[in-house]
Amino acid sequence: MSARLHAADRPSWSQPSMLWERRLGPMLDSLSERSVGPRAVLVGAAGSGKTATLHRVRTQLAREGRRVHVAGSGDGDVDGLPRDTVLLVDDLHACAPEVLAAVRERAADPDAAMIVALRPWPTTAAVREITRSLEASLPAVLLGDLGPADVDRYLDAAGRTLPGACRRHILEITAGVTWLVAAALAEHARDDCDDDEHHSELSRALDARVSHRLDDADERVRRVIERLSVVPPGHALTGAAAPEADVREGHALGLLLRNGDLLPLVRRCVRSALPAARIAELGATVAVEVLRSSPEDPVLEGLLASTRDDAARDAVIRHADGLRDSHPDRAVALYRRVVDGSRPDPALPGLAEALWAAGDLDAAIAVVDAVPAPAGERRLVDLAGGVWSARGMMRRAAAIHRTSPPAGAAVSAGATIAAIGVGAPLGVAPLGTDDIAAGLPTTAEVSADLLRRGLSASISSAPAGTAPDSALADLVRAAEMYTSSRSTGPVPELPAVIAAAVALDLGAPRTARSIIDDAIGGGHGGLWARPRLLLWRAWIAVQRARPNHAREALDAAREIAPRLSARDAFLAGAVELAIARRYDDASGLETVWRRARVALLRIDADLYLLHPLAEYLGAAARLGETEQSRRHLEEALAIVADLGDPALWITHLRWAGVQQGILLGDPGVVAPHAKALVAASADSHVAAVMAKAGRVWTSVLAGHVDADAVEAAAEGLASVGLRWDGARLAGHGAGRADDRKVASRLLACARELHPTDGQRRVAEPGPTRDAAQPVPEELLSERELEVARLVLQGKTYAEIGEAIFISPRTAEHHIAHIRHRLGATSRSDVIAKLRQLILDDRDHPTAPPTLPLRASG
Repeated sequence: MSARLHAADRPSWSQPSMLWERRLGPMLDSLSERSVGPRAVLVGAAGSGKTATLHRVRTQLAREGRRVHVAGSGDGDVDGLPRDTVLLVDDLHACAPEVLAAVRERAADPDAAMIVALRPWPTTAAVREITRSLEASLPAVLLGDLGPADVDRYLDAAGRTLPGACRRHILEITAGVTWLVAAALAEHARDDCDDDEHHSELSRALDARVSHRLDDADERVRRVIERLSVVPPGHALTGAAAPEADVREGHALGLLLRNGDLLPLVRRCVRSALPAARIAELGATVAVEVLRSSPEDPVLEGLLASTRDDAARDAVIRHADGLRDSHPDRAVALYRRVVDGSRPDPALPGLAEALWAAGDLDAAIAVVDAVPAPAGERRLVDLAGGVWSARGMMRRAAAIHRTSPPAGAAVSAGATIAAIGVGAPLGVAPLGTDDIAAGLPTTAEVSADLLRRGLSASISSAPAGTAPDSALADLVRAAEMYTSSRSTGPVPELPAVIAAAVALDLGAPRTARSIIDDAIGGGHGGLWARPRLLLWRAWIAVQRARPNHAREALDAAREIAPRLSARDAFLAGAVELAIARRYDDASGLETVWRRARVALLRIDADLYLLHPLAEYLGAAARLGETEQSRRHLEEALAIVADLGDPALWITHLRWAGVQQGILLGDPGVVAPHAKALVAASADSHVAAVMAKAGRVWTSVLAGHVDADAVEAAAEGLASVGLRWDGARLAGHGAGRADDRKVASRLLACARELHPTDGQRRVAEPGPTRDAAQPVPEELLSERELEVARLVLQGKTYAEIGEAIFISPRTAEHHIAHIRHRLGATSRSDVIAKLRQLILDDRDHPTAPPTLPLRASG
């Protein structure tokens, strides 16, 4: 006898069970085909027809003469039932533990007949064990979503008709969920409906049913569904906003799709029932939860578009504020999502600061330019000041701070830095007791207070020796506090840089190196500050006669920021000039100068650039291009004059002026700078050392070489961080000494103060070099390579000796040894082999140099 349903058992209008013929066919066929008894599992959400299906199965089995037992019906226990008695269990997931245990034992017998129905959630180990045992006989029957064919079959069985537009509308709003489709068909007013009027009535009826089911749901699930109602369609939301367990329970209740998305009808019902304020609150809450789990999730854009309320935008802005320091690129993307062009737009200050933190200064200032900062908007004022300083225009930064002061009496650290940097101190008092009483100061505020106090001490006229020591101590602590505060906001100059510059001015390069190294290690200033700190590390390394370390730091800075700001490019140029002046020849220096003078033209002088500016002044004088740097020297002198010529800041600038006059051979240039150093000697040990060295140098140039005086002055310069200058003084003394012993002594002093062995870069083999051909360092020592390069430049023994601080006779010995090592048989052979060994022919002049065979010429 066929197990297919008889017409009398097909669903009536009041008992819609639409899946029998299509979904239940294999199971119903097994009722009569299986000799022992049927075994099956029905799985479906609430309202999918599980109970109705079991009722009809029971009727069918009774018609066929099968014995049936319904668990929990009062017919007795499950234990002891014969194998051929068909056990029917409804809502297996909700059975009592003792019933569940008996059902599990029976399911383990492959010949025991039983059919169970359950929801997909919740589930337990016992339930899973039962369903696995039953599915070994027949795949589970999934009472899932409906399609047009299912509705047509139902209508045909019920003898009803429905316009196609109505059927499509019902399936669209219900997403084909069984209980909602059944409810919609039951509530539909008339079969020939073809307008929206009755669909409105249908919507109200369905809303009532959805609301009733929501009221019966667990509080947790109801809250999840409320949160999901603000998420755009098509975006499932899991994690903190919609835990997986709650999503699965919502699906089992027939309110959510399996992927966690809300049914369209349920979404509309919930949103229409919630107050607007509650929807706004939910939008903000979900925005935060989405951002915490996945800031790049595309659901965020739809969320913001669907809520369109300030609460959600504020949530995004707050989250972006938290990312601005650690992940500025992500913060920029978030700010841009909520910028709406309003004036003032609350997202714009954060966007500008995030662009600054990411190193995109042009975009940052474009934001400030597009929306002028309102009075007292410190964030945008500080950012504008920081950008103009990075562009090498500190005076513009100071003007912005002066003309757009923040609200209240407080003055930012940025305003103080900019004002003193251009010689116009604001006279701001340090953080006072009244400020502290108003609330505990933050680490950043303590840093700013120490910075203001240190800068004030650096330009004060305190008793000799006290102001510089006090200034450096406060500035070092300000840098440390700034690092600890994790501040990444825009400032005209970093506290660590200011402290390092003061340390260099005080002749303490090791202290300066320690300050910068600690700042780099601690993430001082954030991502945008790292290239600048690396450039200062390079600058300090040059002062300490560590050119290889300087090149490494310079390369690292350029790798991070291939496009340096004007301020940073100026410092990079100073590093390159310093290396070229100390370790290259005139042509190499000229090549570097052609690049660096562009960086010089892009900036204005300010207090914190005086030390690297001195390098430009010296390079310009050596190359006869002092006019290129005259404006900057005059600006720098005007700044320190406005500050009262503080001894701490003027020393290196005045020393650069002395060196410029020496290189030009013009006493008129030397005199004012030497006089200023003498005047500052009472307040500055560094100035006293420089003044003494200047007098000795003048005597040497005049032909009077006092070996003791020269050596003492050279060592004095080295002791205040001017090792190369000390070596040059000793070298000049050796070159002008009549006594060979004095010359040797001073040359040895020069080598000790500024060693060159191992410092130069060895020329890399050309791309066409034979692999079997030895590289230069395999044949010649580093000193011999230095001599060889100078030979190829056509220099005499005397010129070679002066360039690398050796005597002409020693240069002659080196050349003889080179000839022997190369196996050269003639002068031209030496030149040819040196050229092949060291230089690429394409980069060398066609006219061959001649070997120097005499001490001068």
